Amino acid sequence: MKSTKQVHETIHSDIRAADIKECEGFEEINDELAEKIANAIKVYTEIIYNCFKEERFEEQNAKMISLSYEERSKAA
Repeated sequence: MKSTKQVHETIHSDIRAADIKECEGFEEINDELAEKIANAIKVYTEIIYNCFKEERFEEQNAKMISLSYEERSKAA
């Protein structure tokens, strides 16, 4: 029987200026600043996510290269 890997995705809604203003210490900031903070958080999370994805991709490539080398070694 072939096992299948299930991918669990969690979809979160984008952070909004209203979400920022609900946080303690940020209740009194204006809407423009709250929007800038929300956008900065979005950009930051995208950067972190892309770095994580790239790292995982590089790990997979390293494993594939390693397996290819082992297969060639066995064949020789």
